[in-house]
Amino acid sequence: MRVLDVEDLVREARSKGTVGAYQALSQPLIGRRSNRYAFAREHLGLPDHLTFALEKEIEQSEEEARELGPDCLSSIPFHDLCYGLLLPLDGISPRRSQRLFGMSGPYGERLDSKERRALVAEFLGNDSLGLDLVDKVALVRGDPFLGRNVGTSLNVLLDVLSQVVFRSPTALRDDLGSIGDVQEVFVRHCSRHKSDPPLTTREVLLPLRHLRGSWGAKKKRVLRSLVERMGRLEVFFMIAFLRQGRRVSQTLGDEALLDAIAATHDVDRGRLDLARSLVDVFELARIVRDEGKEGLAQLALKPLSPVGPMLAGPEIPKAPNFPLFFEKKYDGIRLMVHKASNERGAIRVAAYTRRRHDWTGQLPGINGLAWALPCREVILDGELHGTFFSEVGPRPASVYDVMKHVRGEGGVPIKLRFTAFDVIYLDGQDLTERPFHQRRDVLQRLVGPLSGLPLPIPLELSDGELVRARPDMMRLYNLFRAQGYEGGIAKEPNAPYSLGRRSDQWTKLKPAITLDLAVTGALYTTSVQGPGATFGSYLVSALAEGPSLQEVGRVQGLGAQDSARLLSSILDEGLLTGRRLERDTSSGRKAGVELRPGIVATVRFEGVVRDDTGKLSLRDPKILRVRTGEKDLGELDTVKEIERLFQKQRFS
Repeated sequence: MRVLDVEDLVREARSKGTVGAYQALSQPLIGRRSNRYAFAREHLGLPDHLTFALEKEIEQSEEEARELGPDCLSSIPFHDLCYGLLLPLDGISPRRSQRLFGMSGPYGERLDSKERRALVAEFLGNDSLGLDLVDKVALVRGDPFLGRNVGTSLNVLLDVLSQVVFRSPTALRDDLGSIGDVQEVFVRHCSRHKSDPPLTTREVLLPLRHLRGSWGAKKKRVLRSLVERMGRLEVFFMIAFLRQGRRVSQTLGDEALLDAIAATHDVDRGRLDLARSLVDVFELARIVRDEGKEGLAQLALKPLSPVGPMLAGPEIPKAPNFPLFFEKKYDGIRLMVHKASNERGAIRVAAYTRRRHDWTGQLPGINGLAWALPCREVILDGELHGTFFSEVGPRPASVYDVMKHVRGEGGVPIKLRFTAFDVIYLDGQDLTERPFHQRRDVLQRLVGPLSGLPLPIPLELSDGELVRARPDMMRLYNLFRAQGYEGGIAKEPNAPYSLGRRSDQWTKLKPAITLDLAVTGALYTTSVQGPGATFGSYLVSALAEGPSLQEVGRVQGLGAQDSARLLSSILDEGLLTGRRLERDTSSGRKAGVELRPGIVATVRFEGVVRDDTGKLSLRDPKILRVRTGEKDLGELDTVKEIERLFQKQRFS
């Protein structure tokens, strides 16, 4: 029997490399410690971010009964990845890059959309980086947390920086007030050009990925361990990841990713579109990585697996192809209701939002609704909306009131109801390829008999009918508007259900031209005493080339209650960048704050104007409604669309 003393044991473990050594010294019987990792921490002297990542990886590999590879940390240096990929994708100007990092970037100028797409394809196709497809997708999306919410508060970040630079959090807040951006604060207090020895990309990704569920002192130790080793460029992008309101390539959209995956991994683009509607982009990347074409082929629509709903396209054309099915447009929360039964008759129910968030627990009445459906399995597409009683009778509630009611925050008493307008799965059959008129017939037979029954959440069929000419459509449209609804949706009778895609086979008819724009700034109210403590107007931006966001207007139109809700969203989502701004208005120069683009506003306006410099802006814009977390920024209306409206306005 061979007996080793502690020094021999540690020396032998070190010969296996960092990962192998930590695994070897973390066996439960080593030293008979109650904490299996204490011995490894004590004798290997690894930094906190590495011990944290390795412990989480060891536990995960044991749970999944797989080996932890000795090269799980080996990958391209994080600094090199930031310089070659993240910096060009972020669209930072060469001048600002030179000021912040002492370098202008690899290309010397901002990349346009085509060049950014080419860069993404080149990155995904490079197999020499030590990164798998999931890692690469996470980096391109600027989301190492794989879609999970692991936002880190400003207080935590300033506490971490305070421990590194020995400066009080209060003093750092003062710095933030003068500098205006928390990423720049970290850069200003960083003396290194880059980490030395170099941090690998996976050495950064893995600790961040495992931060979910870690709080307080442990989280701060891990982040401090990373920050005190990073250079300016590295810390800039890590803080961007942590704030989560700023996605590195948020305006690029998933279409560029899917194109690149199809081109570099020999998979069908159409199959990727279908897969993207059934799973999120990170799970899609995992399937392509682990299972390839065979795995994608096995994906199928089934209850209890959230999917992306079909989305309506632009406004109805002047000469649509009649007949069309024209139905009421409800102002509520898009919801997919799933029901599944097993062989013993046990029923499971789920309700998913447009972004595939599970709201089943927030809607206890949804179980009774689904149980009442005369089928074993089904997926219904519809809208959760509500009504309230006014002096003129029942009127539709706003989406704000519906959200507040669901969250239990009080407000106007409303009665919720679920309106079903499509069925895409029924008792083992995928109905998405069937024409709309057939799905509507199925839906009518399924839901019609239940309308009016006293269910926990009342269920009804969407209000609509087949119209054969514009006068018939406008008659219904005017009726819906008089009832207080947004307008109508026109659906082609032969249209299939395009999972997760926007289609011009569903089009909208609304009372005025509207645009979906990002809220990127807020201006304070003013009085004779100076700026107030609340916001009075907001800056909105459209999607421009690059891609980037271009400010196109300053909007008002929210009452005190709605403004308070918007302010709550800004604070809850952590959208304040800390950067101050000022704008000239008709009543003088107003101060405000910059916002990260995380809120999408639907804006109505009277026209488009061009100033002496050629810049376009909206005339008399008003906010109709605001959504948080329901739209990707890639779905914003574009500067090109505003240019088209300007030209149409000039020549019509």
